Amino acid sequence: MKKSPPRVNRRPNPITEFLPEEKLRILLVGLVFLAGFLILAGRLFAVQIQSGEEHREKISRQSIRRIRIPARRGKIYTSDYKLLAGNSASCNLVFYPEEMRFNRRQKSIDYMMEAADALGRAIGRENPLSADSINRHLNTRPGLPLTVFTRLTPRETARALEVSRSYRGVDIEADETRIYPEGKLAAHLVGYTRFESPRQAPDRSDFFYYVPDLVGRAGIEAAFDRLPGTGKEAPEGSPEAPLGLRGLPGYSLVQVDHLGFIRQTLIDKIEPRHGNNVILTLDSKAQEIAESVLAGRRGAFVLLDADNGDVLAAASTPSYDLTLFSPVIRADYYRQLTSSPDRPLVNRAFSGNYTPGSILKPLVALAFLNAGVSPNAVTFCDGSTPIGNAQIKCASWRSGGHGPVDMVGALARSCNDYMIEHALKTGRQPIADELESAGIGRPTGVELSENRGTFPSEANNRRIHRTPWTAFDTALLSIGQGIVTVSPLQAAVYTAALAKDGRIWKPHLVARIVDSFGNTVHERSPEQVSRLDTNPESLAIVRRGMFEVVNTSHGGGRKAAVDGLEIYGKTGSAEVGSGAGRKLTTWFICFTAWRGRTYAAAVMVEDGTFGGLDCAPLAAEFFRRWLDPQQAASPAETVGQSDITHLSSPQAGNSGNAE
Repeated sequence: MKKSPPRVNRRPNPITEFLPEEKLRILLVGLVFLAGFLILAGRLFAVQIQSGEEHREKISRQSIRRIRIPARRGKIYTSDYKLLAGNSASCNLVFYPEEMRFNRRQKSIDYMMEAADALGRAIGRENPLSADSINRHLNTRPGLPLTVFTRLTPRETARALEVSRSYRGVDIEADETRIYPEGKLAAHLVGYTRFESPRQAPDRSDFFYYVPDLVGRAGIEAAFDRLPGTGKEAPEGSPEAPLGLRGLPGYSLVQVDHLGFIRQTLIDKIEPRHGNNVILTLDSKAQEIAESVLAGRRGAFVLLDADNGDVLAAASTPSYDLTLFSPVIRADYYRQLTSSPDRPLVNRAFSGNYTPGSILKPLVALAFLNAGVSPNAVTFCDGSTPIGNAQIKCASWRSGGHGPVDMVGALARSCNDYMIEHALKTGRQPIADELESAGIGRPTGVELSENRGTFPSEANNRRIHRTPWTAFDTALLSIGQGIVTVSPLQAAVYTAALAKDGRIWKPHLVARIVDSFGNTVHERSPEQVSRLDTNPESLAIVRRGMFEVVNTSHGGGRKAAVDGLEIYGKTGSAEVGSGAGRKLTTWFICFTAWRGRTYAAAVMVEDGTFGGLDCAPLAAEFFRRWLDPQQAASPAETVGQSDITHLSSPQAGNSGNAE
């Protein structure tokens, strides 16, 4: 008998029960599409709603360009308002690329080259453009005009305007160039400018098209590029930041197309804040005369107002011509300056470092008085002083010495024997203390870079000579030789202290700073930094010696005498090098008064013969021309004899040589 298969009980499928198989497939596909649409909608919501502002900002950045507009640089004047550095408006011929372009890049370049050639022929200049330079500009700065010809003369401007009518996109724009109307006058003090490298500019990221500033690279141009010492904490570039010669830039906003060409100007210009003007303490006449008397020499001349430390003149020769530094320095001229053995780029007045020689003796004399040496004590000068196995000669050694001299006579005759004898008795320390009070070995604080000189310490002696301090070093120091150097500015500073009451003033080169509206934003005040270690009686004794230097027949600086002026001075001749390379640095320091003001000066000439012959006559010529004392000053206008403590001085057997 045949068995039937077992029955399998199956649960019915509701979907297959009620939907055919085709309908099931359609439903699944629909669900997939629905999920896709939901995902797309969510993404669109995130992009358009949640991140919409971010994307709009990115799009704006891609089409909006911020163009930097430099501020006008401030001017530099002397105290009598002679312009030393300013700006001159000049005309430049420029191309606007967005107006000169065609549908093909090469056609645009050819059109610009054709226009530049035609304009160059019209004004008599060679076309400075090339296809490569135009292409580079179109790639990097298509939104900015392309400068073709600069500093057009009026005739060139007229001819260019006439020819430019045949070409679109050609225009004449005003531009400012830094000028130095006085050329070499005070060149080391004024300094010069250069265009700032955009890569180094702190605000480079703030602008798409960056037109750089002129920035100072030397002198006042550099020192007051930004206004120093205001104490303001505002970051550089902010509206609250203190301005110096360089101002704060403005800007314009433009909309560009996908190639970078300007489509629309959104903000024509936000005006820049122009730089401040700097008024120096310099007297232009004094500066001109100081440079004139030094002409043809390697030297320096510093004149101070002894009543407040103002720098009235600071000449350094040889110098350089600032007119050849703008708008860019000529390469051949710069090579000439840097290769010259005369080092014309060095500011000898502030940065020079020289052995002072006998101009240090007034300070040494003050040190002796502090140590108890009587001004009436007499030393017999026979022309040299033995120290161990060595001898130090006096300038009078050929004539057998100065004979008997006291302190005033020793200063007048610049007697080495006198100075050395008392230095060996008192030792180094009193001299070092006096020199420290006079500012030797430390910066004066003037606004420009300077040389601090060398202080005669035991540590410096070991560092330079690798030997301990000896009696021979003390002897050299007493006559301004050995381990001691000064700048001409330092010499003038302590001379001013000798002229008055011993106060050491901080020398100032900048009197005040005014903004472009004439408001004073910075004004210097006299600053006393120290005082000579002395008293009025000692100063009077030293002044008496300095008076005899100029105003007696045995004084070494008698060639500095000027009719109508009472000049006090001290000569100096310092040996530099040895053997065949031995040279002399010659000096003359002095002070005088005129019409209620007291003036102190230091004159230095390199490779001279004798301070009384090289420098004293230069001081006389300067004061004769600057003050013109033949107009007859009244006794009240000079430093009269009543201001000096008179001391009797034994007469030496012969005058000898003051150095």
